[in-house]
Amino acid sequence: MKTDIKSLSYDELNNALTALGLPSFRTKQIFEWLHKHGVSSFDEMTNISKDLREKLSEYFYISFCETEQKFVSKLDATVKYLFRLYDGEYVESVVMKYKYGYTICVSSQVGCKMGCTL
Repeated sequence: MKTDIKSLSYDELNNALTALGLPSFRTKQIFEWLHKHGVSSFDEMTNISKDLREKLSEYFYISFCETEQKFVSKLDATVKYLFRLYDGEYVESVVMKYKYGYTICVSSQVGCKMGCTL
């Protein structure tokens, strides 16, 4: 079973890469690609050899989400987002504006049954 590489702390990533026999400088390099550059594929890590990128993909995957749809209410400033996850599943999020500020409802699981409407 592969591990979500973005879920690992710096130290956990270092331990995992060391266990694969990689030198410690790779930890910083890979961590920066994930958290500074925000890559969603090992192929985007252009200063890492193709062999190493293939090795990483054998043990890890990179989780991500993309905005699939955005709905803006014509009545108020409510915005509803549909996000597609790396595995093809969907979650929703709603941003609602009130006079005191904004409230955000974020689905924490696939298939949220709250039935939010715009």
